Amino acid sequence: MNTITQSMIVFGLLFLASCGFIGSDKTQIEQAWLDKDQQFKSIIDEIRSQGIDVVASGAKAGSLSQCIATTLANDPLGQLVSVEGALAESTKITELMSDLQGAMEQEFSLSQIISLLQQGADLATYASVLVEQQGLEQALLSVEQLARSGGEFASQDLGGHFRQLLLDCREAR
Repeated sequence: MNTITQSMIVFGLLFLASCGFIGSDKTQIEQAWLDKDQQFKSIIDEIRSQGIDVVASGAKAGSLSQCIATTLANDPLGQLVSVEGALAESTKITELMSDLQGAMEQEFSLSQIISLLQQGADLATYASVLVEQQGLEQALLSVEQLARSGGEFASQDLGGHFRQLLLDCREAR
């Protein structure tokens, strides 16, 4: 797939997500959860606008922001927190990684993008975030490694995993 096609796909998916066509129910559920804790909400908003690495390096040592950003930066799934609604994602991590791996190994065409959107718009959003942040080849390697590694959290849902990381940082302080 050439770079122009890849860029058009990522732009299209991000446009659909920003217009509310993708993930709006999970986004609302996530917002309701974050509204209960303004500190978490502020940190997640900052991570989404500036990036995990920027927040991790700029946060005050020992702060909740620094703990959350560093924990997410070190987590194999941490980059997916950039997707609005990820904190409410109920898909099991192993299923999500397997689906992402299958989707990203294909050469994308318009019909495959439409099929992906029909299967699960969230999957398309996660794939586009990984491609945007890591590039296609690195994103494929990341997803493949995650799919193979399983890990202690493999049977958790993605949102539960992220919420637990946030709560663990709160308790550690």
